Amino acid sequence: MNQQTIYPSAEERNPGTYNLTIYELKIHGKETPDRNDYIQAFEFIPDFVLKTKGILSSELNEGTFGVLLKSHRDAFKAINQWIIHFDKTANDSLTPDPPELHFSWEFDYKTHALQSWALLNLCEEILKRDLFGWKKEIPSLSSAQLWVSYECEQLEKTFKTTGILDTSSRKGKQSSCDAMLKQINTDFNSLLSRRFKSASKFQANQIQSWDSTEDAIRVHAEKIAQQDIQFSSIYSQYIKIRKQTLRSIRNNPNLQFAALETDGSLFVGGKGKRGKSQKGFCKEK
Repeated sequence: MNQQTIYPSAEERNPGTYNLTIYELKIHGKETPDRNDYIQAFEFIPDFVLKTKGILSSELNEGTFGVLLKSHRDAFKAINQWIIHFDKTANDSLTPDPPELHFSWEFDYKTHALQSWALLNLCEEILKRDLFGWKKEIPSLSSAQLWVSYECEQLEKTFKTTGILDTSSRKGKQSSCDAMLKQINTDFNSLLSRRFKSASKFQANQIQSWDSTEDAIRVHAEKIAQQDIQFSSIYSQYIKIRKQTLRSIRNNPNLQFAALETDGSLFVGGKGKRGKSQKGFCKEK
């Protein structure tokens, strides 16, 4: 992956609207990457996000920067292994977890992977219906590309919070997770009482939203859920998985918020059974 594209350009952005930010995967000899290509590339998202900011990951390999970056790389590798497993066993829910993942530190990231996998499937269902005409505006847009773009955006936010791309803002893991759970419940529980303008009122690829592709996906999903009973059930299940993931992160002592202090030292929010291990990492979702 080596390109970040905004549709349309920032200069064309209108007040009160948001334009999707799409991260494009480039593979030598392959004009249009497919779903499997995006899945296989998932583990490289930490390095790719840094590259889009003009930073080579090799520049951050030393000292506390290196320790923190390694924790993110390890986490994405673990999540990717789980996603590959889910993809291979999508039609067989009774397939047991691979022993090499279930009985190792990678197991801590299974819930992260379940949420990411659910998001990929949600993106597929959204683009099947596509009330906002994203496919018309971006013919090459795929569910996998939308999924990876969301994950890149989320990690960029995390990098800013943890001090890799900005001055860190120390956060309590439990309070952060509880705040996100509260917001998810507020958005979902008020869905039926809220009304959205018809899709025709929105400009192609633009929605009334805040400042993230995450919000673009959410509002699109909410709009469809108000009109489509089958999709409403799919979206409800996705919300359930999101909440389960946040509770798992909050309650798992092996996943802690880690950030760089202003003096360059590494802050880790707590000690799990492995202490300050290579997994001092709480992924913000």
